[in-house]
Amino acid sequence: MKTGSRMKEPERARKYSIRRAMPGDLPELKRMRVALQDLLAGRDPRVWRLSQELTDRLEDFYATIMEKDENRIFVADAPAGRPVAMLLVRVIDNPNMDPRPFGRIDDAWVDPEWREQGVMTGLTRAAAQFLADRRVAMVMLDWANNNPPSGTCWQKLGFEPLMTMGFASPTEILSRKE
Repeated sequence: MKTGSRMKEPERARKYSIRRAMPGDLPELKRMRVALQDLLAGRDPRVWRLSQELTDRLEDFYATIMEKDENRIFVADAPAGRPVAMLLVRVIDNPNMDPRPFGRIDDAWVDPEWREQGVMTGLTRAAAQFLADRRVAMVMLDWANNNPPSGTCWQKLGFEPLMTMGFASPTEILSRKE
């Protein structure tokens, strides 16, 4: 071993806590949702983005979601109490769908420095408990094909791809030869 060099100590798992989002978290929820959009758009500019109007009023949007008993936004706090991750879960009771009701997860984000530390597992378990308490039999979510770490994460948590959605421009369809 060279003089002055040290072996790197194994990094300890950082502590975090999961809780229901509160009105004081709204600026952080907006920050994380915009970061999620930027990540996905950076991987493929065709990804649908929030309108500027919704982006501007995102805090009001999340405040409205938080008011409804069939919705939850969970956050993971760093030790200092700052949210470093989020997950939105909703119970959807659509009389035209089976199973009824079903759950939907959206806006799942973990700050890069907190990834691969079990944070999304904690958030997903909180969402699963919320849904189980409401006798929801199935939960769905979407992940982008161009974001392999996301797909890997969700599959490790028990989600299985069931459907593939295709997207095309009408002009691209019309320009194709048979």
